Amino acid sequence: MRRLACALFALTLAACGPVPHPFEHEAPNPLIEDRLALSALSLAPVDGLPGLEDALIHSFENEDIPASTQAPGPGGLWLNGTKTADGAVAWKLHDSQGGEAGEISTPLPSGPFNDLARRDLANRTATAIAHLLRGEDQTAQADSRPHLILPPLKAPKDFDAEGLRHAIARALLREGFVTGDAAKDAVATIIGEVHITPPPANVKGGQDILEITWIVRSPDGKELGKVAQGNPVDHLLLTGYLGPLGRDIADAAAPGIAEVIHKKNNP
Repeated sequence: MRRLACALFALTLAACGPVPHPFEHEAPNPLIEDRLALSALSLAPVDGLPGLEDALIHSFENEDIPASTQAPGPGGLWLNGTKTADGAVAWKLHDSQGGEAGEISTPLPSGPFNDLARRDLANRTATAIAHLLRGEDQTAQADSRPHLILPPLKAPKDFDAEGLRHAIARALLREGFVTGDAAKDAVATIIGEVHITPPPANVKGGQDILEITWIVRSPDGKELGKVAQGNPVDHLLLTGYLGPLGRDIADAAAPGIAEVIHKKNNP
């Protein structure tokens, strides 16, 4: 990966030029500033929810919070979850000495607990725990920030579209926007389209070409601009969990998306 193409066609703005490592996240996350928010989390299995701890490790990675199933070291925290009778998971945080550090509850997804439900619960839990660790009042903040509609991405079947959608939502949050499936007062809708072109059959060891287009539309459906990204990427990185790659893609795209919206609001 050596070059990133970003273009805002409708507004003829340059969101970014060629850089050495386009999908590399170099700046520290400005949301994580204190000791508690930097604490490593140790995850215990939740009875009746197999594999949730592994999904949580990936989801916490998207929040820039280290997590594992190992016992916590000095300064680390235990996260324990218990299914409740009202269809939720009650989560409690404890420090390595057993002291309570906080608690939340997240509703269980409806239907069978399959991979999609497991990832959904993990993402919602990790987001809520991250806000708890950072001391953020997410409800109060959401009311004052502009809202964006972010539908599911259009992507090939094996691509981790939901992982990238979550990553772009987090990156846009750092730009000052709250995203969701729908909002009456949304200032724009962000359409994400992913295209993957395999290398020619006669090229051994070639990389796939990953192209992502973020289309910004006004509430009435008018296209306001686009942010386009393109890079050669190892095929194996595109057939499973995106992890840091998804976060780096989102961090590279979010400033350009924000610029399109700001131009629309301040012509």
